Amino acid sequence: MENKPKFVGIITAAILLSTFMSAVEGTVISTAMPTIIGSLHGIKLMSWVFSIYMLMTAVATPIYGKLADLIGRKPAMLSGLIIFLFGSMMSGISDSMGALIFWRAIQGIGAGGIMPVAFTILADLYPIEKRASVMGLNSTAWGVASMVGPLVGGYLVQNLSWHWVFFINVPVGLIAIGILVFFYKDRFERRKATIDYPGVLWMTMFIVGLLLGLQMISESQWLLMIVFFIMSVLGLWLFIKRERKAEEPLIDLAMFKSVDFTAANAIAGLVAGFIIAYNVYLPTWMQALGGMKPSVAGFVVTPSSVVWMFGAMIAGRVMAKHGAQYLFKFSLFIGTLYAIMLAVMPGDAPFVLFLATGVIFGLTMGSTMTGTTVMAQQTVAPSQVGMATSFNNLARAMVQTMMTTVYGVVLNVSMAIALRGHSNLKFNELNELIDPNTAKNLPASHIAPLRDIMTFGLHNIFWVGALLMIGAIATNMWATRQLKK
Repeated sequence: MENKPKFVGIITAAILLSTFMSAVEGTVISTAMPTIIGSLHGIKLMSWVFSIYMLMTAVATPIYGKLADLIGRKPAMLSGLIIFLFGSMMSGISDSMGALIFWRAIQGIGAGGIMPVAFTILADLYPIEKRASVMGLNSTAWGVASMVGPLVGGYLVQNLSWHWVFFINVPVGLIAIGILVFFYKDRFERRKATIDYPGVLWMTMFIVGLLLGLQMISESQWLLMIVFFIMSVLGLWLFIKRERKAEEPLIDLAMFKSVDFTAANAIAGLVAGFIIAYNVYLPTWMQALGGMKPSVAGFVVTPSSVVWMFGAMIAGRVMAKHGAQYLFKFSLFIGTLYAIMLAVMPGDAPFVLFLATGVIFGLTMGSTMTGTTVMAQQTVAPSQVGMATSFNNLARAMVQTMMTTVYGVVLNVSMAIALRGHSNLKFNELNELIDPNTAKNLPASHIAPLRDIMTFGLHNIFWVGALLMIGAIATNMWATRQLKK
């Protein structure tokens, strides 16, 4: 095995390109979705175009993490890219919503291998003192995607067709594949590939049941919700039972004996739950309460995305000198204060205030999330880095998916309660308030009370986010006490 990898720069560029490609897919398709519905006529199935992608990504993530440890990083990464590109190509030629949903599932399977294996390759390429900064740069690709995606999607739909929202991935992905094939030499020592198929089955049952159960909550399908949640609990029980005796477990439960590993993933999940509230509902705040157009409102999260990388650099330096718990003590405290600030901020607060404070958010969250990934990787043997990285990504994705549903319920319940004191207002008017174009049609006397109601709902969302951050602080305090024993 070589002491120092070659072509590190160009390989890193391929990793960043792959991450950007999978990240931009979510924002590009959201812009093109109205046109797709107009072409394929499937508005009732619209949510499944997004849900099936997230579902299959979550299922595939730990599988690819294990494959990266068994067959090597390069084969795992290339297989994820190839499957993603094939799913993209077939999604682009779909002639019905059913076909599009099916190929989006294939696309999601490929995407599930890109992010965790990308982090694993970066862990192999860079020493610990540089790793946090590079991983922060890789995470910044998601922030750039949030800015570029809507613009690219709008341009492709207006000047070409919605099909190119998917086709555009092909040349980008082929460049990344070419670089990895010719320049990346897998330095990982392969082991005999023994896939834990029963573990895959039970883990899939757990994740699918949980996410479909959450989907049923948003659709008020209570009986199906109970069925899917029972399915999820049963799948989790069978999965744990299987992993305890599997020769090559999909997720080695022994990793959770490490206080650092357990705390890192718990903190990652809790903080990710707050981050999704920021990314989803702050643009909604700008539209509903500030009257901004969607294209402008989306830029409210731009500062946090831009400085995310610098937060990762801070994480690398602080962890090298003082350790992860010391870093989290400050970053989580500041992040909690920021969540509380959003929960009490006036609805008519100026746009520039959100931009300025977004820098603080980006620095603290960038340092925290990168710190949890590095911490999880440090606590396991080199042969388990892929598994540990994929679980860290899975923890974030699962909590964000769950909290998306929870936040929706919090918003709807809060607004319904606030509406009781306004007999002249209707719930449907709140839907119109969110869109600046339809808000113009509302009676002038209704605007102020509707905005007060919306503010109440958004404040409650960020109060929930603050509770998650307090939970992360408690987790870090627990880990600190355990390590001192």
